[in-house]
Amino acid sequence: MSDTILKINNIEVKYHEVILVLKGVSIEIPRSGIVALLGANGAGKSTTLKSISGLLKHEDGAVTDGNIEFEGQRIDRKSAEEISRMGIVQVIEGRRVFEHLTVEENIKVGGHRRQKGFSVKDGLERVYHYFPRLKEKRNEVAGFVSGGEQQMTVVGRALMTLPKLILLDEPSMGLAPMLIHEIFNIITLLNKEQGISILLVEQNAKLALNVSPYAYVMENGRIVMDDTSETLRENPDIKDFYLGMTDIGSRKSFREIKHYKRRKRWLS
Repeated sequence: MSDTILKINNIEVKYHEVILVLKGVSIEIPRSGIVALLGANGAGKSTTLKSISGLLKHEDGAVTDGNIEFEGQRIDRKSAEEISRMGIVQVIEGRRVFEHLTVEENIKVGGHRRQKGFSVKDGLERVYHYFPRLKEKRNEVAGFVSGGEQQMTVVGRALMTLPKLILLDEPSMGLAPMLIHEIFNIITLLNKEQGISILLVEQNAKLALNVSPYAYVMENGRIVMDDTSETLRENPDIKDFYLGMTDIGSRKSFREIKHYKRRKRWLS
C-alpha cells in the first residue's frame, strides 16, 4: 500500500510476560483509507488495536518483538497519552459511555485534548453535523439513550480529538440492522470527507467487506490471509467460514477448512 500512515511490523504480544497472544502480525493502513480486520472471538483483534493505542500496557501486556510505526515514528514504546496526542484514538467495544453524564457532556470529554484554534464549540458543531440525532439527545442522560445512540456518542467523542486514525472495535455489536447501517454510513462519510484513516475490527464480515476496500483475516493470533475486499468476498474459504455456516448452524474453523481442503486434494 502506498502512503502508509500506520505499519505493524511482525509484532509479537504477550500478557503477564508469558501468555503469547499475537504471533508475527503485520498490517498496513493507508493514509485516508479504511482497512478491516476480521476474525472470530479470541483471534487477537482487540489485542492488536490495544497494541496500537497503547492501552495494552494497562492490562499487563507488551509488544515483545517487532514494532509499530505511525507516520514513520515508532510508537509501541510510547504511552497511551503520547499516542493519543499523535492523533490515534480507539473506540473500545461495548459502547463505553459515562452513564451518569448527558450525551453532550460525554462528547465534550473528547475535547480535553483539543488543538490550538479548535474550540469545544467547533468540535460539537462538527459532531452534530455528522450525528444530528445526538443534537436532539444532547441533554439526555447517556445511560438512558438507545444502544445505537450510545455508539454514536462514543464515536462523536473520538471525533472531538481531531484524530488522524480511528481504531473501531466491533461498532455493530448488539445493534439493530437499521442503526448499524446508519452508523456505518456516517463512518464512511467521515473517512471520505475528513480523510480520517480507519482500522475496523468487525465480526460482521459482510458489512466490513462492504465498507473497507482492503481486509486482513486473523486466527489464533496470526494473519492467515489479506487481500482486497472484492477478492476476499469471492474467496471460497472466506465464504465458508465468514459468510456461511455449517450444517448444524455453527461456524467452522478457518484452519479446519484449510486442512479439509488439503486432505481432500491429497486423497483425490
